[in-house]
Amino acid sequence: MNSDLMEQSLREIAVEGIDLDQEFDVTRLQEENDLIVLTNQISSDELISNEDILNTEKLIAEGRAESEYTTYNFDLWSVLKRGAINLVLPFINGMMLGFGEILAHEIGFKYNWQGARVVPERRIEQKNSSSRYL
Repeated sequence: MNSDLMEQSLREIAVEGIDLDQEFDVTRLQEENDLIVLTNQISSDELISNEDILNTEKLIAEGRAESEYTTYNFDLWSVLKRGAINLVLPFINGMMLGFGEILAHEIGFKYNWQGARVVPERRIEQKNSSSRYL
């Protein structure tokens, strides 16, 4: 859009009798001088071109368009597929804990480790008091 306006103004200048090639040389020199001044005054991080601004605006517009048309397919099968791991892992975890505890007690029984046999307190009291039930 800006380039169209610039071309139109250059054509008007050409009609008035000014040479277009000379005008382009002047604008190119001005641009080079402006760039030299800008690079000396502003660091490369602060220098923003029009292309960057247009590209950013384009990305923002695309993001808004995508957010407006986001659809989600919801059915029972997709929920089961995504939740299957959450149904299986607790079962595996429980099995591993259970077998691990059984294995630990069996190893304790084999080597006569103290505390390997788990006995309720009531049975210990009955054993010590020589109860009629034991």
